[in-house]
Amino acid sequence: MNNIKVKGLLIVLFEIGLGLKFNIVGTISISEIFLFLYFFVFLISQTSLYTKYPFLKKITFLYFGLFFCQVFAEIFVGNMISNSFKGLSVTIVSYIHFIFLFSFFIKDRRLILYALAGKTFQLLIFGSNVEVSGTVEDALSGEGASFLKFYLAPIVISFLLISSSIVGHRLRKIFPLIIIVVGLFLVVLGARSSGVTFSLTGLMAYFITGQRKFDIRVLRTIGVYMIIIGYGLYAVYVNQVLNGNITSGNSAQLLELENPYNPVYLFMRGRAETFVGWTAFMDSFWIGHGAWAEDVTGKYRTLLFILHDAEDKISESIGIDGIIPSHSVLIGTGMQNGILAFIMMLYILYAFLKAGVKSLSKDDPYLLISLSLIFSLIWVGLFSAPPSFKNGLPLNFAMLAASYLLNKTYNTDKKTLK
Repeated sequence: MNNIKVKGLLIVLFEIGLGLKFNIVGTISISEIFLFLYFFVFLISQTSLYTKYPFLKKITFLYFGLFFCQVFAEIFVGNMISNSFKGLSVTIVSYIHFIFLFSFFIKDRRLILYALAGKTFQLLIFGSNVEVSGTVEDALSGEGASFLKFYLAPIVISFLLISSSIVGHRLRKIFPLIIIVVGLFLVVLGARSSGVTFSLTGLMAYFITGQRKFDIRVLRTIGVYMIIIGYGLYAVYVNQVLNGNITSGNSAQLLELENPYNPVYLFMRGRAETFVGWTAFMDSFWIGHGAWAEDVTGKYRTLLFILHDAEDKISESIGIDGIIPSHSVLIGTGMQNGILAFIMMLYILYAFLKAGVKSLSKDDPYLLISLSLIFSLIWVGLFSAPPSFKNGLPLNFAMLAASYLLNKTYNTDKKTLK
């Protein structure tokens, strides 16, 4: 397994295997089954990583803390055993998934390129988790919004991120500008969330690489500039939608808002499940409602319809079973298992986010990938379904942790040499 190509092939096959799913205590993929077998091998052969990298011990402690908070809450709330196992399995698989990828990336970060390629092949073979329809022509004309958002955009983004790391140093300097333009193009076509985060990736990289001397303190100034520029671009986008020049994607949502120039209102409409999940969390603050808890009274589905301005559909949902809506890894954890689990999840996300920010270096060939994963971590943590904690986020965790530890070691060695 010393050959980069052999390891790379394993990573590619693993990412593809995440798309081949079965129903065993909830949905599980063939790659996740493989993870359990791998973990026993890891415990026997690679436990030295825990000793070598104290950061890994810290993350392990946080995961254990989250797990025991979830167990306590599930027992106390009296949830169904099958639902409890689904919730706990998300945390277990997330940790093993992270450990698996980290054990490879910490030895050779080039393997992240194979992981991104594998995710692309998975999408090409199995399609998106969200039902999509349309063609490339539809997406480029602004008609096939779902095809663009959940199929074409991820493929384009992965291709550009991989390319940014393998081109020469001179050509790499223009990639931030390319990514800004492509991100804005995706927004105009209708892929708002992926387009915005991609544009922010390019914008941040542009500022970082333009600094003569870059350190973490510079990020504060860069952050202020990005907020000002970002809101300016948002205002232009809203103006174009209101004038009828942009009609693709979910642009119609802006026309229904009382104040479209306030992005909070747009979040409440576009990510209503997140706000419903927060309401459910506040209603059972200490222990939550339990994993995959049923919305017995229909209160939260009713609130969801209200936020979507679809009150006429409330009567249709009466008597229909359904889980409490919550489209957020962080808020969903609190909604399911209460404040202690929420705090542990917050610490996990913060630990990786902090490591990712500390890993940033203007000379790092993986700068754009790291920035993309940082913005993705924030977005997915706040606005993606709870299962993303085991499916998508471990890749972000592993790469950001490996980059932090390797760049930290490299910088320490440079100081020693001086």
